[in-house]
Amino acid sequence: MLFYSGDDLDAKATVRSLIAKAGFFAVDLGALDVGGPLASLPFGALAGVRFVKV
Repeated sequence: MLFYSGDDLDAKATVRSLIAKAGFFAVDLGALDVGGPLASLPFGALAGVRFVKV
């Protein structure tokens, strides 16, 4: 699972396609002002969340 965000819809579609082609599940976090801080490591809100149990 890979998270991405951005303000350009065409660029986000391209990134989503690349993520899928690489075999990952793409999760759109929205615009940069919201999604950017969520995806920031190591202090972002999603940094320590486990979505898949292995």
